[in-house]
Amino acid sequence: MEDMLLMTPGPTMVPEEVKKVAGMQPFHHRTEEFYQLFSKLNENLKKIFQTKNEVITLTSSGTGGMEAAVANLFSAGDKVLVASIGYFGERFYDIARAYGLDAEIYDFGWGNAVDLDILEDKLKKGNYKALLVTHNETSTGVTNNIENIAKIANRYNVPVIVDAVSSLGGIPLKMDEWGIDAVITCSQKCLMSPPGLSFIALSDRAWEMTKTSNLPKYYFDLRKAREGVLKPKPDTPATPAVSTIMAVAKATDMLLEKGLDNVYKKQSEYGKKVRKYVKELGLDLLPSEEVASNLITAIKVPERYKASDIINYMKEKHRVLITGGQGPLKGKIIRIGHMGYLTDEMLDKALYALKDAISSL
Repeated sequence: MEDMLLMTPGPTMVPEEVKKVAGMQPFHHRTEEFYQLFSKLNENLKKIFQTKNEVITLTSSGTGGMEAAVANLFSAGDKVLVASIGYFGERFYDIARAYGLDAEIYDFGWGNAVDLDILEDKLKKGNYKALLVTHNETSTGVTNNIENIAKIANRYNVPVIVDAVSSLGGIPLKMDEWGIDAVITCSQKCLMSPPGLSFIALSDRAWEMTKTSNLPKYYFDLRKAREGVLKPKPDTPATPAVSTIMAVAKATDMLLEKGLDNVYKKQSEYGKKVRKYVKELGLDLLPSEEVASNLITAIKVPERYKASDIINYMKEKHRVLITGGQGPLKGKIIRIGHMGYLTDEMLDKALYALKDAISSL
């Protein structure tokens, strides 16, 4: 039976070359073979994050990377602002609250991007320790303008912590150039690999913040993990997901060989193609075109349909898997992911499956 075509927010499809590596006998993590592999991965990640600083590898989902950022950068009672535009903005807020931060959430609305004027007014008056924000909100198909958000935050000397779980390696993000203090991503989205790893990079200012953090941490201690990365033979404090590290090393080689600018251009073309096709079917997008993501498209479900019927039809008839809405959008939208490893043929198959579902149901 052919593989299910995953047109979801993640996990995404994995290239054959990467699957082959992931299926190999894993290296022992205290051997020369692993040290060389891990060193190469670290260099690849720095290029993709576009930072001069170390990138820390954690064996966890992207949420673990978000939790590590909170646990390592703050102390109990620190006042932070969460600029939320959907489900994962709210998750960042929940993590901050769980660690005892004085977290304030501003909801810009599901389907909207961060309003820069409102954000500036909040930062100007708020005396916040940091700003927590999502780059690409998969629950709504919206991409925030992180470059301009970071400019505003830096104007008021507020560190910027960015959830780039679904965006890094798919759309532009220039950590050092844009003045971002922490960037978090994971293996199973734009990095074209199986789930199991998260990655986090910190600016010099953020590493200074880790020195005064008093929140509990052990497995997610980034300073301890950084010591391993800086060794002549780099490793991790505990046993990592070695097979996934092997896979991501191969996938990042492929991304860099293709060239990040070429990847960004192709993702932009895919985003425009999906949105155009959806409109031609007579369907409406959730967000406006100006803020719509090139990595995932959120589509309003007409009243005469059920989201679950569309999803199930595409899955059973065409072996194409898409997803529905989350939170207040459950049952109201469907979401087509088009990030990471994707070919024209795969996208065409998914779009035809959507058309067939709409016309047949």
